Amino acid sequence: MPGLEDGRTEAPGDGDAARLVVVGALGDSLPATEGFLVSMRLRCRGFRTVNLGTGVTLPGALAALVRHPRAEALLLAGGPGAPLARELTGLRRWCAAGGVRRPVFVGGSGDGAWRLPGPAAVALRELGVAAVLADLADAAFLLPRRAAPSPAGRAGPGAGTAGGPAAAWAAGDRATGHRG
Repeated sequence: MPGLEDGRTEAPGDGDAARLVVVGALGDSLPATEGFLVSMRLRCRGFRTVNLGTGVTLPGALAALVRHPRAEALLLAGGPGAPLARELTGLRRWCAAGGVRRPVFVGGSGDGAWRLPGPAAVALRELGVAAVLADLADAAFLLPRRAAPSPAGRAGPGAGTAGGPAAAWAAGDRATGHRG
């Protein structure tokens, strides 16, 4: 497949209307295959991906999100535990300042090795993460579905209707006043 900017690959048949997400692996502790597997599985679910590869920093990932305004979410693979939380410090500040207007998901590639105990997942959500997933490709099911345009050129019923963790993130938590 031809390579595009930021390491993005485009599957045959992808067009401008395809849904888009940004994928990257935080730090250097993960092999390049992590982001590739997530990207490949997301393409099977109808998403185009901007794969940032490994060694991604939070500021670098957020800059890529800004460069791709059509991207619906930022998906970051990382090893569970303290190193991941360290990599994500500052996310809440970026969210509060309005620098992150799309959900950020963290997790693994679905190989079964990524398990995060409840308290660690809660800590990541407190940092501003929308959801912690064992398989980042499952983010495709958490993002709001888009309605097909009607014959009159307007969005059909349910357009803009959001649900799931991404919608909760976008709306903000009314009880605490923060996103995530």
